[in-house]
Amino acid sequence: MSTARKPSPLETLEADTLRPVRQGSSRTPLEHARARLGGRAVPSLGVPGSLVEADMRDGVRRAGVILWSSHEHCEAWFDDGFARRVSASAVSPSTGPVPESLLRVAAEIRVFVGLVAGERVKWSRGGEVAEGCIAEKCRYGAIVVTPEGRLVAVGFRKLWPATARGTA
Repeated sequence: MSTARKPSPLETLEADTLRPVRQGSSRTPLEHARARLGGRAVPSLGVPGSLVEADMRDGVRRAGVILWSSHEHCEAWFDDGFARRVSASAVSPSTGPVPESLLRVAAEIRVFVGLVAGERVKWSRGGEVAEGCIAEKCRYGAIVVTPEGRLVAVGFRKLWPATARGTA
């Protein structure tokens, strides 16, 4: 059995894949994709996919689903279809009826949370299904490497495991 470390998908990319996003920019496609997806995934204090209610800055109380949270703030997907950062003190567990659309988002978040770097995944891309391997998980999605070696930023709502998982 070999004790050598297996290279990550990011380490096996060809150098030209990581060239700057646009002329004059020092950001690579990887850095750009990571920023679009909320930055590197870090442990969340709250459980992603949990149904919550939050007092918004405008005084409206909205139903939502936790994407990520810390002691200071909570990032959640709300019933109006937008994700926002709110103060953690403004968030509490949901006590009322939850719109069907939020239940769907909560399920998608839970599927995403179960995915790991290196896992083969599928995603919806322009009406077709694409396949690749998760190179890095971010807060709101993953950076996926296609079989051709391209980096693709995929939001959590469009991503699922390449093979079905189940419990008996």
